[in-house]
Order: sequence, then structure tokens, then C-alpha cells
Amino acid sequence: MRRPAPLLALLAAACGPSRGAPPRPRAQRPPVLVTVVIDQLPAWVVAEKIDQLPAAGGFARLRREGLWAREMRYAHAITHTGPGHAALYTGQPPRESGITIDTVFLPDGEEVSSYRSDEVHPVTPDGVAPGPGISPARLQSTGLADWLRAEEPRAMIVSLSLKDRGAVLPAGRAADVALWFDPAAGSFVTSTAYAERFPDWAIAIGDRRAMTAAQSQTWRPLDPRWIAAHAATPDAQPGEASDEGLGISFPHRARSARAFRATPFADAALFALARAAIDRAPPDAPVLLALSLSANDYVGHAFGPDSWESWDELARLDAQLAAFMAHLDRRFGRDGWALMLAADHGVAPMPEMIGTTRRPWCRSRAPDHWQRACRGPCARLLRQPLTRRLEKSASALFGSGPWIAGIIEPYLILTEAARSLPAEPRGRLVAALIREIEAEPAVARAVDVRELSGRPPGADDESMGALLYRSVFPAGPGDIYILTRPCSFFDPDTSEPGRGANHGTPYLYDRAVALFVRAPGRVAAGAVIPQPLPFTAFSRTAAALLDIAGERRGVDLTQVKR
Repeated sequence: MRRPAPLLALLAAACGPSRGAPPRPRAQRPPVLVTVVIDQLPAWVVAEKIDQLPAAGGFARLRREGLWAREMRYAHAITHTGPGHAALYTGQPPRESGITIDTVFLPDGEEVSSYRSDEVHPVTPDGVAPGPGISPARLQSTGLADWLRAEEPRAMIVSLSLKDRGAVLPAGRAADVALWFDPAAGSFVTSTAYAERFPDWAIAIGDRRAMTAAQSQTWRPLDPRWIAAHAATPDAQPGEASDEGLGISFPHRARSARAFRATPFADAALFALARAAIDRAPPDAPVLLALSLSANDYVGHAFGPDSWESWDELARLDAQLAAFMAHLDRRFGRDGWALMLAADHGVAPMPEMIGTTRRPWCRSRAPDHWQRACRGPCARLLRQPLTRRLEKSASALFGSGPWIAGIIEPYLILTEAARSLPAEPRGRLVAALIREIEAEPAVARAVDVRELSGRPPGADDESMGALLYRSVFPAGPGDIYILTRPCSFFDPDTSEPGRGANHGTPYLYDRAVALFVRAPGRVAAGAVIPQPLPFTAFSRTAAALLDIAGERRGVDLTQVKR
């Protein structure tokens, strides 16, 4: 695999002739940094769609006033929400951050959030609720919020997301406020890991009454003609999931809190919370607002990245981003704030559409830069049928189990009984399971996690072995790593098995994302970096914009020469 260009060459090529680093303007107040992570927005989608968005939108403003790194690459293979957010905010791959999967199995087989903890409790707008809550305890590395709190104890730190992991991983252990949407509660929530009380300023925006009103809206496309002119698919394309009753063509109406997350109205609620938080920013302390926009991910899983819904979601997000940036102007002045925008991972095109439409990347005989497929076979790997087949194979070897706890992509997880087998029979069990897994058409290879050990690869090593090595946390969970073939993936967690799109692979359509940095006087306006950047550029640049030391690894884009 091609490696990123050497750092000096990259910086020299980024913005033209060197005239020294841009001077920093005299600060009128401590720094204000907003970090925006758009869930499931690959570099390839940005490269192909950004020019189609209006000049008045947020992305166009970021391009005019900031720097656009076209391709920031993650150094791990397990491209999911938690690993991506942890990597961005800590500068560490999953092997170091400890964040490898977003759900785990309880002893009774129930699959729950891997950030669930019995040590904390949920906090809703109505008060502290019984039962386990969500915490950052699984996170093994410190991150941007922790570094800022250590150097600036009075800093205001707020983290917002639809997903628990999208909120707690950027928040670390230091945030004043971390809020996420809980479909079971029907409202935004936090936990006693951060506060004993839901913030007063967020109640009217994030409580059950407000979310019920938001959920009642009907989703119609902003401009059907514009979408029809740009989309390569019909509205109801093959493979789409009618997730939670949304249907596969416009208009859509969310009939549950879970379905609400797959509408642009969920992001609108997050932007409303972000504006309310910003309005409370102190005048004499630094501000870090971490905003994780997850609706794009839920929309992409159900309808795919080429769908009418994904086009409309991006257009709406673009408009909301522009409005939010205008709010920041009013609050702090045009030069008084900085914003960084990236994504936690990408997504694969819908398998049903491979070969059925005229794909732009298939018009050339050269291989696609983003490693997308022009022809199949492309397949979804369904977890439950595979789990049943593997349990049957294991039982044929060792008798009635259970031997397989289940599959949480990309890991097969053994039961404690299987893990406690002596070395020789456990080896036979794992070898048999690997043979069964590799017989699946969607699978490229399966690897015993214990083999992903030894000497760490170099920082610039993008070989498959290195990507897999960085995806495994030595203490688990996970026993066999299942790597799917290009254009194939694990079936997404929609309400309709065998439909929808997914991510989670080491191929560039999943592993490469764009990075925008808008910081007047700190980065060159209108600059473009075409060469690949390491993912550590995000945390390193964010720390520089907050005037803190932070993690020293990675490219500091405030030092890119003009």
C-alpha cells in the first residue's frame, strides 16, 4: 500500500512557496475551538460531492477560509465510531487507546454498549436514574479534553453527540458536560461520570418533550430536482433498508426514537445544543466544544452513501454548519474562533449498486485510488447465521457448548469455556473456526488475535499486518479477527438483515477521511493538502489551536508554511 508522502515534502507542497508560518493575531480572549466529527463521511464522498454544494454553505466557507487536507488516514483496520473518535482525540490507535469495539456481550448474552459501567448511573432531564450508566473508563489514553483541563483548569469543555461513544471519548474524563441521545429514554442524557444533574440550559432542547416534537417532523428533500441531477441512483435503490419503519423513499416519518436518529432533525437538535453551550462560554477561559454529528452515519447505514437520503442529509448538514458558523461569528467575532472538521471513518458503496450504475471511478482503467470496486462479488456477512454455523462446528469437535459467545464485528468472541481450554485443544478449535470463517465468500482472511503481537510496526507502516496489529487491544475483547474482502462488509445493524451499507474495513474508502481547519491567522486560507496525512494531525493541530502541549506526535497544521 502506498505510504503517505514524507512530512517535509508534504508541507512544502501543501500551500506553495514557503514564506514562514502565518503570524498569530493578538488574542482578544482565550482560544475557542470547535471540533466537528461527521460520522461516516469518507474522503471519497467529500472529494466527489463538495463541489456540488452551494457557495453559501458551511463546506464552501471552510474551503475559502481554511485549509483542506484531502486525505487523512487512520493507522488501524477497525474503522468504527469508537476507535475513530478515540484516535482523533488521543492521537493513539486502538491498540493504545483500548477502544476497539463499541458493544460487548454480557454473561447472559445480551449485547450492550462497551462504555456501560456499573460504577455510574444515567442522568436524564428528570434526574438520576437507576442502573448502569456510560463512562470513559475503557479509554486507556488521555486526550484533548484532559490535556486542556490539566493546563487550563477553568476551561469550558462540552461534548455532544447522538451516540454515547461520540460524546464520552472526546470528553475523556475532564469535560464539564457530555450529552448524548438515549432512544430508551427518548431524550438526551448524561451520566454521573460527569455530573449529578442534567444541565439546566439543555433541558428545553434535549428533554423528552422536545425530542418528541422533533421526531414528529416529516423528512422531505430540500430540493428533489437538485438531488435527481446529482445522485447516481433512483430514490428507492436496491439494498436500502426501511429502518425502523422509515421506508425506502421520500417522504420519511420517524415512528420511534431509534428511527429519529436516521433523520437530519437529529443533527438539528445537536446544533441547537451546541449554540446553547456556546452562548454560555466564559469570556476569560478557553473553550473546547466537541460536536459529533451521527445522523449521517444512521442515514448511510440504512440508505447507502449514494442514496437520495444521503445527498439530502449532506445538503442539510452543510446548511446547518453554515448557520452555526454564523452564530460563532456573532458570539466571538469572525476571527475569534477556530473550527476543525473531520470524520471517524468512511463507508463502502452499496453492494447492490456495484456494476449497475455508471460509477465515475470505473471510467478509467487505472485502479481506483480509494480502493472501491467496479465489479463484484460483493457481499454482506450476516453475524447470526455465521455464529450458528461456527457453534455447530465447535460442538462437533468438543461436544455441546456453548463455545461461541458471538460476533461483534470484526471479532469472533469465544465463551469463557472455550478460552479456558488447554493450549492444544484451543488451538484446534481456533484453527477449525478460522477454516469455517474463511470459507465465507465475503471474508478475505481470519486471524487468531494472539498472533497479532510482537514488535510494533513503524509509524509509517500501512501494511495489512500493521493495520491489524494496531486494531487489537492485548487485553481483549476478541479472539479471531475477521477481515472482509474489498466491497464486502458485515451486515449493518439495521432492522432488516441483508440490507443497508457498512464500514469497518482497512480499505481506503473506509480508512481515509478529509480534514478541514479554519483558524484565522493560524492556518492559510484556501490551502489544500493533496498528499495523505496521518490521523495524528487532528489532535496535534487541535492542541496547537488551544495553546496547550498535548500529544507531540503528528503534523501540526498551524506550522504549514504559506
